[in-house]
Amino acid sequence: MTVYLSRIAFNTIRCATPKCFFTKTVVGFISPKTRVFLPKYDLFSVAGVGIVRNYSNDAIQPTLPIENGTLPIKKKIVHKKANPEELTHKEGHYLTMAYATANAYDLKNLKEALIQQKLYEPGTLKSDELGDVVVANAVYSVGTEPREIIFFREGGIVFWNCTELEARNVLEFVRPFEIDSYPRDVVEKEREVMTYVYHPNVRSKKSGTQTAVITKGSRKKCHLQESSFVLVPKRDNSLEKYTFSHAMVQSARLGAWESRLEALATAVSSHTAAMQHDGAAHLDKKEVVRKLGELFSLRHRLNVESDLLDTPDFYWEEEQLERLYSSTVAYFTISRRTRVLNERLSHCVELLELLSSWAADRHHVRLEWMVIALILAEVCFELLHLFERWVARSEIADS
Repeated sequence: MTVYLSRIAFNTIRCATPKCFFTKTVVGFISPKTRVFLPKYDLFSVAGVGIVRNYSNDAIQPTLPIENGTLPIKKKIVHKKANPEELTHKEGHYLTMAYATANAYDLKNLKEALIQQKLYEPGTLKSDELGDVVVANAVYSVGTEPREIIFFREGGIVFWNCTELEARNVLEFVRPFEIDSYPRDVVEKEREVMTYVYHPNVRSKKSGTQTAVITKGSRKKCHLQESSFVLVPKRDNSLEKYTFSHAMVQSARLGAWESRLEALATAVSSHTAAMQHDGAAHLDKKEVVRKLGELFSLRHRLNVESDLLDTPDFYWEEEQLERLYSSTVAYFTISRRTRVLNERLSHCVELLELLSSWAADRHHVRLEWMVIALILAEVCFELLHLFERWVARSEIADS
């Protein structure tokens, strides 16, 4: 009797289940076959086991069209040239400028000329592996912060704590030692400007023969912060300055090559416009070959002679300097600019090769017409000789 009443009660509960649960719950029941090992008169042996799952009662909203103005637009990061006047107004910041003036320098004669000028004296770096660099320290000081100039064999100059007037004078001084100079407007346009500052909270602590730089319990190192190089005071930062200068020169050289490619592309665009409107390109083959040579030379400098595609070997054994170099290169977006420049070079080369084939076809057609003209001339002469023989025979026949 008890079992019978229990089953009646459970069936009543089963019927009332959809009315008792809220919309957040869904009840599922397991088939009785899954409980074959339960006792015969078990309360749940026939009805099965109730499983309650919670679901959200939020209604699914239909997808609404989003206006273009509300879409989050990802802005393209473009490296912008800094203005020296804005940077020098910051307190405690000193100016750093990098120029790329030529493909290479004659460093040996340049160093001798600097010594003879007696305005700068050669400096030294801690590493002996840097043989393609000349460091010049100003003999006469202006203020407490020294002035320093770094010359790179690749045709770059970096000025540390120098005015723009002094930089222009030095640029005029190095002009006789340049190999394949760049136009002066390109040099001024593609220069890189940064500032450097000494960390205000850094203090030096002597520990035996080594110098440990400690700030609030943690060691501080040189690093890049926004548009400034942060140096550690009261210690030799020559290698760090060289690393920052190297990256800045790489960016300036890349900018000069970008300007050169832009000039070449502008010169070629007139011929493409003629092809578009007139259906023909009036271009001399020598001019095409000359421009192709300039493009291949530019590609060779970019991919073979420079270190833009990879980290220079000097930084492989200097982990801290490698991080500084990589961060500065990333700041100037050198990797992306190099990739874009290579793609533009490939496009211009394909276009000039098309123009070269067009000029070659024109030359071949001209040769074919010349051959046809020679054949026609030969036929005319043969006809003339045939006519002369016919006239001679007719005179003999008449006589």
